[in-house]
Amino acid sequence: LTNKVCGAFAVHARTAVTFAGVQSTINGGDVGVSPGTAITGAPAFEGGAGVEKDASVSSTFAASVLTSYAAAMAVRSDTHAMAIEIGGLTFTPGTYRSGSAINFAAGTVTLDGLNEPNPVFLFQALSTLVTAASTSFVLKNGARADNVLWALGT
Repeated sequence: LTNKVCGAFAVHARTAVTFAGVQSTINGGDVGVSPGTAITGAPAFEGGAGVEKDASVSSTFAASVLTSYAAAMAVRSDTHAMAIEIGGLTFTPGTYRSGSAINFAAGTVTLDGLNEPNPVFLFQALSTLVTAASTSFVLKNGARADNVLWALGT
């Protein structure tokens, strides 16, 4: 399981993407929606990224993601149940599953790769990922952003 299907997207949803409250910054990827077209709020983009609303590249991505989502949700070999609130926690490589939403209300989440050669972090939620202002991820000991995968139900 890899995130190669993500292509140029930092954020993609089937129906809507909402940026609420304070300014969100998207660094290094587009924001897309397909088959829906609702992107609300005004994120700042860095690195030439932009918005794709039901464009052909977004539609192609959406078709691929259904298969990838099913594969990601089927991974259970090393699944750890997780708390709904993840702020302040440290995760090591593995699969983490929430029976509802994943909430990141404050602080920092640390992903510790344990100096493994190719550490993968898979987060599964039956609902959404909700983040707040002034939150961040810290990648250490070999953890890489391209090995962090999110499988979200809505």
